[in-house]
Amino acid sequence: MLAETHVAPSDSQEASFRAAFHSLRVPVLMVDPSRTPAPVVFANPAFFDLTGHSPDEVLGRGWHLLQAPDAGPASFSAIDAALRRGEALETAFRGRRTDGSPFWSTLSLSPVHDEAGQLRSVTVLLNGAGATKPPDRDRFDAGTLLDEKAERRIQDLRLALEQKTALLHEVEHRAKNSLQMIASLVLLKARRLQDPEARKVLQDLAERVGALAAAHRLLHGAGDTTRFNLKEFATELAGDLAATLPKGQVDLDLQAEPLGVPAAKAAALALLLNEVVGNAVKHAFPNGRRGRLTIAIERVENGVQIAVEDDGVGLDHSPPPEGSFGKTLITMLVHQLKGRLTWHDREPGTRAEIVIPVDAEETRFE
Repeated sequence: MLAETHVAPSDSQEASFRAAFHSLRVPVLMVDPSRTPAPVVFANPAFFDLTGHSPDEVLGRGWHLLQAPDAGPASFSAIDAALRRGEALETAFRGRRTDGSPFWSTLSLSPVHDEAGQLRSVTVLLNGAGATKPPDRDRFDAGTLLDEKAERRIQDLRLALEQKTALLHEVEHRAKNSLQMIASLVLLKARRLQDPEARKVLQDLAERVGALAAAHRLLHGAGDTTRFNLKEFATELAGDLAATLPKGQVDLDLQAEPLGVPAAKAAALALLLNEVVGNAVKHAFPNGRRGRLTIAIERVENGVQIAVEDDGVGLDHSPPPEGSFGKTLITMLVHQLKGRLTWHDREPGTRAEIVIPVDAEETRFE
């Protein structure tokens, strides 16, 4: 659209303006809005080429002779009102050639005022003449505005998510540090105890706190802090526990699918896996017994299944005796996770099978 123009032309300047408009390849008209019915006072050759009119058919006549009969009164009224008021306007325009064929274009009105502010004329441009209607400028602007608002909203949400993720990483980092410190203090105290039973209790406690610290460390290092990678944790845990046994005593077989479960279950799952695997390592292979330990983690129809199987001496399946905190803790954690625990006697060996209900949408293959 041409900007509103203020002119005080001399004869030479007016001649220059006319020459400039005359040479434009865009159809241009100038109309006099002070007279009725806003006659055309200037038209360039591009306009005559588009419409097929001759200068005698257009100059001195009202601009609306250009409008197609089916353009509608609303379009005519809007353009005519803008002309009378000397207002800029851009709108789709359906015109008519001398042979009766219609055309679409974008009509732009640009008022021209003199130095005293009086409206002298209005320049009319017909851009992009063709067979199809040009896009509605108002709708286009509104759509663009909505797109910009949506983009800004997306940027705000992305920034908020990044800040939340950074905060979660920091929380996991601090939790991991605190738990590691607690485990170290408990171990330090255990080493100073003379009573072997009391020392073992503290060592087991430090081991469990260490498992929780490992879970928080993995969450801290994960790109997605909302998911706990069970395979990564099981691999690390199995390696640590196997290292406590004499080399070559137990063959470890880890069969774990790369599952990411909700972080809210991370602490309980880490502690549960630590307890089940730890029990097998500690009790299935006494007195240097050689054997095999298999840890399998997989997605099943109704959740995640964790199976720990050994070919050792077998577990006592009777109710836990007084002081058997490990089996009590396993039962408590399975209950907390709303899971199901089944002990199988393999003769030799034991298989602990745990199914934790996790929705398919909550579980992600890493």
